[in-house]
Amino acid sequence: MKYYAFFLAVLMALIPVNESIASEAGLLKTVSGHVTIIRDQMKISAEKGMQLEARDVLSTGQESTAGIIFSDGTVFTLGPDAEFEMRKYAFEPGIQSYDFSVFLKKGTMVYNSGKIAKLAPEAVDIQTPKATVGIRGTRLIISVD
Repeated sequence: MKYYAFFLAVLMALIPVNESIASEAGLLKTVSGHVTIIRDQMKISAEKGMQLEARDVLSTGQESTAGIIFSDGTVFTLGPDAEFEMRKYAFEPGIQSYDFSVFLKKGTMVYNSGKIAKLAPEAVDIQTPKATVGIRGTRLIISVD
């Protein structure tokens, strides 16, 4: 019984670590001007090199841009005055788990596909207030007024 309690305590201590690893979605590769991240209802000033998590909302100010790279090689570049929400991200080729969902509320975005679009194009979902984009190519530009 004593070993069972110890094993259970170790297992419970590892659960938050695994959840935080799973929530990491991308990396801010470039930041120019005023870019903010809204995470868990907190507003954070974005900086180059920051890890992004699923459900983060990025906003770029006027004359500001942000470049995001994901672990599968997908790249998003946000133009000025954009609002971009990362909804889901999963890239686990070992168990064939792929999921990529984003929402562009306003502004301009350039998308360059990575491995998810090649391995499971149906797993990529780019939404805007009035349309959903299906990925069949490797590069596109979306502008939402």
